[in-house]
Amino acid sequence: MKKLIFLFPLFLFAFVDFSPCLKKYSFIKNYIPVTKNLSIVFDNKNCIKYDPFTKMCLIKSKNKKVVKFYENPKLAWWMASIKKNKIYVGNFAEDMNFLTPAKLSVKSLKNSVISDMFCRAYGIGRGEGFIKSEFVKHFINYGYWGDIGIDVDENMKIASFDPFYVKNLSIGEKIISINNKKATPENFSKYILLGKVGDIVKIKTDKHSYKIKIRKKIYKFTPLMHFGIYVDKNLIITRLPEKLKEKYYIKEGAKIIKVNNQKVSTLKELKKALSTYKNVTITLNFQGINLNIPLR
Repeated sequence: MKKLIFLFPLFLFAFVDFSPCLKKYSFIKNYIPVTKNLSIVFDNKNCIKYDPFTKMCLIKSKNKKVVKFYENPKLAWWMASIKKNKIYVGNFAEDMNFLTPAKLSVKSLKNSVISDMFCRAYGIGRGEGFIKSEFVKHFINYGYWGDIGIDVDENMKIASFDPFYVKNLSIGEKIISINNKKATPENFSKYILLGKVGDIVKIKTDKHSYKIKIRKKIYKFTPLMHFGIYVDKNLIITRLPEKLKEKYYIKEGAKIIKVNNQKVSTLKELKKALSTYKNVTITLNFQGINLNIPLR
């Protein structure tokens, strides 16, 4: 993840004039017009499309003016968060890390345009950061993010994977290249998150090479979904197959506490523990009683 820290004397801001941009984007109020009939807002009401990962909501609206987006801003550029008569001026300080928002060195106003000093829009302010243009455009056009069943950290090491979608991987295995390009968070986003469903991605690790078809990324996904079991962020079961309810006398509200006798307390730990396709047994706590359920 690209990140810079800036300490600038205040008098330098006097030489950066964003007043033309403030005037240009004075029509931005509570939403960002992206087409003549569509706008984006960070809310989850009246959405045509809603993305739980970035919180973007696409709504219908009649727009006389539309924001034109540009791509590939450079770290350290002077940039501003602009909304109607409000503006915060700073620098592009931190790039997006997968679906985690990028950041300016100053506050990013919610539902604002992120502009450079030439009034080119490079993203949409979310409050605690901003979503870059390429992600905004992909969301408008497709409404999903790509997934290959593999989660990686910033160093491109495999943190967890879906053993029902990709096999012969191991936790900690490092991805070396993606589509013959150096494996970086930026290229992971470019070729996978921003990829199209059905496209084939070439992955090379320090052990093997793979060709994996892109599927849609599912919010709060775990391999348990292949068994019809869904959980929330606290590992509370929200959906359960009838056959398991009848066989083990359990229902929604039970909590997963172990996988193969290994304690888990977060989604991240659960996904890591489930990165195997052999003899998985989950332990649930339901009404004070622990139950072991083998999944085959």
